[in-house]
Order: sequence, then C-alpha cells, then structure tokens
Amino acid sequence: CHVAEGRLCKFVHLSDNMAAPLEQAGFVPYQAPVPEGAPWQIVGADSQVLEIAVPPGTSVITEPGTMCHVAEGMEPDIEMNGCGDACKRSCCAGESFFRLSYTNSSDRPQPLGLTPNFPAKVVPMDLNVHSGVRIKSGAFMCAIGRDVKFVLTMTSCSAGCCGGMGFILNELHGSGMAFINAGGTILEKNLGPGEVLLADTHSVVAFEKTVHYDVQRTGGLCVMCCGGEGLFNTKLTGPGKVWIQSMSFEKFAAEMARQVRRELRGGTGADIV
Repeated sequence: CHVAEGRLCKFVHLSDNMAAPLEQAGFVPYQAPVPEGAPWQIVGADSQVLEIAVPPGTSVITEPGTMCHVAEGMEPDIEMNGCGDACKRSCCAGESFFRLSYTNSSDRPQPLGLTPNFPAKVVPMDLNVHSGVRIKSGAFMCAIGRDVKFVLTMTSCSAGCCGGMGFILNELHGSGMAFINAGGTILEKNLGPGEVLLADTHSVVAFEKTVHYDVQRTGGLCVMCCGGEGLFNTKLTGPGKVWIQSMSFEKFAAEMARQVRRELRGGTGADIV
C-alpha cells in the first residue's frame, strides 16, 4: 500500500514506550468531519450513503449512477459544462462526459441519497480549504452547489505512463463541499517539505496541489518481474496532505477476475496472471 523511501523491511518488537506503527508512519485513520449544522451526513461502515438535505434553490452535481433515493421535489437535469470540457474530461481524465444535477425547486429542504458506484467509503473535501486538490480518475462522486470546476493538468511522461493516474491529473477547484469515493480503509498524512511517500499506483486517492507527483521503480529486475507489485510505485514529495486507500477498485476488480478464471478452470491448479 505504501512504504517510506530508503527503508529496509524487517520485523521488530515494539517496546512499551514506542509509538504505534501507524503513528510512526505519520498516518492517521481518516475520520469524516461532521461540521455543525451541515446539511449532509455520511451513513454506513463500508458501502456508505451520503444523505443530503438539499436547501431550497440549491443544486447537487453528481456522477451518473450514484443516486440511491431522491425526493419528488428534486428536478434532475443533464450537464456537460460545455462540450469542450466534457470531451477533455471524458477522453483525457477518465471522467464521465455527462453529469447529473438535482435542483431543489421547492421552498423547503429535500432529501437526496447518493452512493459510490462501487463498494466504497465517501470522503468529503472542503474546497474552501482544499481547492485545487488533485484526485484519482473516477474518484469524484458529487458536489453541493455549482461552484465546482475541473481543471486538467498534464503530468510528466514517466508519471503518466506508469503512475496509475494517467497523463492528465484532475484538479477540483471551487468552494463548498465536494465528495469523492475510496475503497477499504482510508489514511491521510501531512507530508513535510521534501518528505517522500512511496505508494502503490492504485492506492493514491487524492493529494494537495503542493505535493509533487512522480514514479519510482519498485526495485531491481527480479522484484519488478516477480514481486507482484508491478514495475513502478507512485512517488509523492511534500509539502502537503495525501489520502490513500487500502482497497482500490482496480485491486478489487483484478482479484474478482482472478477468481473467475480459477472457477472457469474448475477451481484447480495455480492461478496464472
């Protein structure tokens, strides 16, 4: 999932006065903030539901297929934010060409329930604090209000080919609340200036725009070919905050495909990747 640069792997016994391994790594388990008076609530443990009491006259921009339930007073509509932006978003950044908006046309708050498109948790992002945050392709779920904009930025050739996030990075700009989805356990870490984090290419969910994004080889030739960790790790250099996930959709889908192949072979024999 992640490893510090320049560390050798070995087992150690923790004495009573040593910090816990997670604390030594500088990570904290992600806890979704619950602002006082917020019109939204995250419900559930794993496959979570985002419940929003949409204020009158307010719109919620969502990814297609995320709606779980909606009140009768909410008016759905299709948005592209311009054909040019929609083409760049879908062709270069792995996002949907169309987006769905729900607008409360009544005079009182209306309920709207949204879920990720795969078994995942919901991660809120306050764009007043994290405007410009760079997110994994396909991670965007919804945003409250219309003041949210995707800015597409190019990355280096090596990071684009081998970093797991493509040549185009998605930056979320605006104000208000946006919500992204991530699988498994979510950890966050504040990287200091020059501090390096090496992570699995699919484990990175988001990082602040001050973090430098690159790749690094997983090891020597034997490790790259036979270690099962791929050829490259994602290299993130601080300063800035990073969010990672323990069960990416890519890892989940690969394991499901492996199980299907095993079943098709009659459940016998070693698996062939």
